[in-house]
Amino acid sequence: MAVLSVIDGIIKLILWLVVVPFFIGILCNGILPLVRRTIGISFILGYLVYFSVFEVIAIPCMLHFVYNAFSYCCRYSMWTFTILAAFGVLKSVQMLKHHGLSYLSLFPGETHATAHELLSPRSDPRMLRMNYSLESKIYWGIFFGLLLLQMVMSVVMSSFDGDDAYYVVESLLAQQADVMNTILPYIGTTTMLDIRHALAVITMWIAFVAKMSSVHATIVSHSVIPCIIIPLVYLVYVEIARILFRRRQEIIPVFMIIVSMLMMFGNVSIYTPATFFLTRTWQGKAMVSNLIIPLIIWVFLWMLEDAKRTSIFGKEAEAGTESYAEFKEANRLHRASPWIVLGLVNMFSGMCSSMGIIFGGSLIALFTLVLLIFARNFRVILGAVCCVIPSAVYLLIYLKL
Repeated sequence: MAVLSVIDGIIKLILWLVVVPFFIGILCNGILPLVRRTIGISFILGYLVYFSVFEVIAIPCMLHFVYNAFSYCCRYSMWTFTILAAFGVLKSVQMLKHHGLSYLSLFPGETHATAHELLSPRSDPRMLRMNYSLESKIYWGIFFGLLLLQMVMSVVMSSFDGDDAYYVVESLLAQQADVMNTILPYIGTTTMLDIRHALAVITMWIAFVAKMSSVHATIVSHSVIPCIIIPLVYLVYVEIARILFRRRQEIIPVFMIIVSMLMMFGNVSIYTPATFFLTRTWQGKAMVSNLIIPLIIWVFLWMLEDAKRTSIFGKEAEAGTESYAEFKEANRLHRASPWIVLGLVNMFSGMCSSMGIIFGGSLIALFTLVLLIFARNFRVILGAVCCVIPSAVYLLIYLKL
């Protein structure tokens, strides 16, 4: 019976931490340009939507319900995620019937080129799928070995610190006492809603995963979450490298090896992001420094790359050709997609830590200034304002409480 219980827990964890976010990403990746509809980016998008939807459900449940708040949160979240993932499965089946396996590229490649894309003067061959050399494949193997080592060590050498007495216990109290931040973790007495930590509902998400999988919240925090967050962080760095090394993608695995080594040997003090990355992976502040900030950098690199490609068609527009008009009409939603993703990142930052709202917003303001200088288009200011609206709502709720 114990073995069956373990197997059942593992299957449920895979369902709620891999399968559901992936199909949510498949459902929502229609907003992305074709060349960015890879498995990796779809998975990142799925997790961002996953976190954002949970935040929208969890905060009202926490503020509105006095009793059994966590049960209501789990119930609404479960049905919402199930419906979204089901639509994602239906979309996948439909796309497989019409396009086969070519509608998504396998990691770590890019989208497969069709005959139309190869012949079109508007397509950029560097954005399409490439074949890696044997040397690059060896480097990829070294990187994946380092990644596996970090994941294994994060489980067998799990680190415990004083913050576990608060954050992990909050998740455990939600799972076992059906409350959301209304019991003091240190002494176990009831209290008013802890405003300082309440809106950072990442602990409630961990409790949700624990309840849905029937696994103890402490096990989920210390042994399961690192095995998801560590690969997710490196996946973001892969997407950053694809833009930085667009002309020489064969050196991407070398870049990833360097990043992984910096993470492994970055424990020069207890305050470095690398220390939090491998020893406090399940904490919201660790996700802010190691996941949210790279996500913001990636989105702005994406927009800078798009601004450079759009400027090429701007010359055609001055010449009166029709290609620019077609390009502009076909890519209206695609050009807005990075701002949508950035808005989701902002929501995720508030879910992790109240500090994430301040740091994320400041970083977005700085990068928007750089993008404005580069793109010479004042609409980027409008996009930046729209994507920080969730942060403004978060701050208003915080001030009101």
